[in-house]
Amino acid sequence: MASERTSPRDQPSGLGGPLLVSFRKIYGRDLRAALRDTQPVAYLETIIGLGLIVAINLLFFRTDNWGFFDANPHPFWLVILPIAVRYGALPAYTAGLLAAALYILFVIFQPRSAFAVDIFSTQAFLNPVLFVVVGGVLGEVREAQKRAHRDLARRYDEIEASLQDLAERYLAAVEINREMQRRIVTQASTVTTLYQAAKALERLEIEELAPSVLQLVTEFIEADACALYLRRDGQLELKEGRPAAVAFNRPRTLDLSRGGIIGAVAAEKRTITVRDVMAEATPSEIMAQPLLMATPLLGPNGEVIGIITVEKMPFLRFTPTAVKLFTLLGDWATTAFQTAMRFQETRDRNVSDELTGAYNFSYMSKRLAQEVDRAQRYGIPLTLVGLRVGQHDAIPPVKLPQILQTLGFVFRQHIRPIDILGRGATEDTFLVVLPHLTEQEGRALAERVRGEIEAFGFQPFDDDRTLEVQVALVSAAEAPGGAEEMVERVLARLAASSPAPSPGGAGRR
Repeated sequence: MASERTSPRDQPSGLGGPLLVSFRKIYGRDLRAALRDTQPVAYLETIIGLGLIVAINLLFFRTDNWGFFDANPHPFWLVILPIAVRYGALPAYTAGLLAAALYILFVIFQPRSAFAVDIFSTQAFLNPVLFVVVGGVLGEVREAQKRAHRDLARRYDEIEASLQDLAERYLAAVEINREMQRRIVTQASTVTTLYQAAKALERLEIEELAPSVLQLVTEFIEADACALYLRRDGQLELKEGRPAAVAFNRPRTLDLSRGGIIGAVAAEKRTITVRDVMAEATPSEIMAQPLLMATPLLGPNGEVIGIITVEKMPFLRFTPTAVKLFTLLGDWATTAFQTAMRFQETRDRNVSDELTGAYNFSYMSKRLAQEVDRAQRYGIPLTLVGLRVGQHDAIPPVKLPQILQTLGFVFRQHIRPIDILGRGATEDTFLVVLPHLTEQEGRALAERVRGEIEAFGFQPFDDDRTLEVQVALVSAAEAPGGAEEMVERVLARLAASSPAPSPGGAGRR
């Protein structure tokens, strides 16, 4: 970061300075950390391998083939390539540089009677340069794979931690449930009512959760009017009110800067009643207030994500016990809303398949419906392409993930950024939405994709058969029924174009 400074002692000096700075820019850490992450055996294997080749040359080929100058490819590749592929960038650069240095030493100290290689010729420098460049490139590729593996491991740890957090929240919700049941038992409620209350807050959709919370406030606090506000675009907006139509003016948004009950709830993050802000008020003054009490809904980090308000209730029911019960309902609702928000975030993140990069069928159907509506509204062309993997059931399960991943990569390489790639309702089908393309243009693109796949010659089966892909198209103009009809038509055309299974085919059903 710009604010970070290094002392003169930390500044690299000498010839190693620029190399160390370059390495830090590439890897985002210092050379010592990279050395710690590299297995020491890589350097040992490099030294032993190159040493053996040098020893063999000096012992057996000293006069016939000094430095193995006549060998092509050079034996040093037997050390550089395995080291780069196995251990990554730093060992690869080390092996390449060491091999280059040995090669140059051979050139310099070659017997003068032979003059096999001119010191100033291209041959004298080509192999050393190739040792460093090719070894470095292969090492960087391996390093990228290692970094990708570490990223996957980190993501796995994050997901595992998230699941652990959900488990802890579930246990907390169970404990709150038990505590609430113990407290509500003293109220005039039946076991059936308590069970219904517990089930009401198990919903994972916020749209369904809001009225359930207000239903509990109405039943257990005996509130005549209550409301629930949720944060949206930095404001607390009215989400649900009970009853929906009231004789007084119910605000559409809550102003946290005005103070009063709402301001105190936002600042102190606890239940606040009118008695907390009007200690000397008479019963008639209390009942005349537009708000009797409010409790916050807190997010995972303690921020206020919503507020439940009680606007009207019988004075005789406005007791400390009712306030405690209202607080307990707020805590329970907080847990329910956090779970619902976490579920919504997880569902939004999981709209795509990590293996192929394609959207799942449910999300794909929604996007297709939006594109169809846009195409019909503005009179622009829209084409849906269906691609089916031939003989999908015959592909061994161990090879299927690699095939699907490769197919997803091929599809993404040939479609435009505005095109939408998704999975079909079955595992063997892909759907591609092509906005602004006619059916003829979409067919040309689909044929290019199919040609690319068939030219590659995938052989995922247990025999010599190659992978085939069936293609079908339908335009929005052909399907006046909308997105659902387009999907049905393209699937029907795929089924019609699929070859009939041959008797006795391996893995066929």
